[in-house]
Amino acid sequence: MRWLTALENRLQWVAFPGLFKYLTFLGVIIFAWQWIDPTVVERISFDRSKILSGEVWRIISFAFAPTGTGSLTPIGILFLFFAVMIAFLINDSLEQVWGPTRTTLYLMTAWVGLVIGMFVFDPGTLPAGRYLYTSMFLAFATYFPNYEFRLFFILPVKVRYLGWLALAMMLISGFANPVMWCVVIPTLIPYALWVLPAEIQGRAALAQAAKRRQKFTLSQKSEAEAFHTCATCHRTEHDDSDLEFRTMIDGTEYCVEHLPVDDSADKKSD
Repeated sequence: MRWLTALENRLQWVAFPGLFKYLTFLGVIIFAWQWIDPTVVERISFDRSKILSGEVWRIISFAFAPTGTGSLTPIGILFLFFAVMIAFLINDSLEQVWGPTRTTLYLMTAWVGLVIGMFVFDPGTLPAGRYLYTSMFLAFATYFPNYEFRLFFILPVKVRYLGWLALAMMLISGFANPVMWCVVIPTLIPYALWVLPAEIQGRAALAQAAKRRQKFTLSQKSEAEAFHTCATCHRTEHDDSDLEFRTMIDGTEYCVEHLPVDDSADKKSD
């Protein structure tokens, strides 16, 4: 979309390379901090009434814990480690495709959308930070659909299926509880602006390329087909460019070397 490209060119100054990495790192700090002080998550989560009362830092701090709350267990630490590694992979991959400017704008659009949605509809305390993670994950799953994760270190699963699962879970949560649309829709807005149009155009280009390839193949095939074929020796003009052919009344073709003898003419001569 041209207007998005123009916007990116005008807003290159907002580019923040590795922004998603920093948010993830801050999330890890909050995740570890809550083991010491369980109330820390409550103090940084989004709360409209407290924001209006002056705690404006919640507009930003709610995104620092995208993994939510959890207990200090080996399994919890392991899953946290892989979540961080995946977040770093997503950030590096999208910056490779888009560059830092578009990646930053994508993330900030989802962030601002979540703030507006929760501020207007006041859904209460929600782990909204994880929806930033989901939005970035959907973009990654679209651009790298064949990338594989090994669930439980054994089962290989392509990331596109995990992307479809994440999208389905968001939509189900919205239909099950309409108030959740205030976080689901902002999560999908940047995807609809940056990813979906490019995906549609890419698929259309692939379809056109497939049609051109099929047309070219058919034309090559038609050129390769022989126009003349001898009914006796089965040679064609491709076998010998100087070979001459004759067509009988019944449509059968023969090369000059295998023309059938006219028996009636022989009898008359006798």
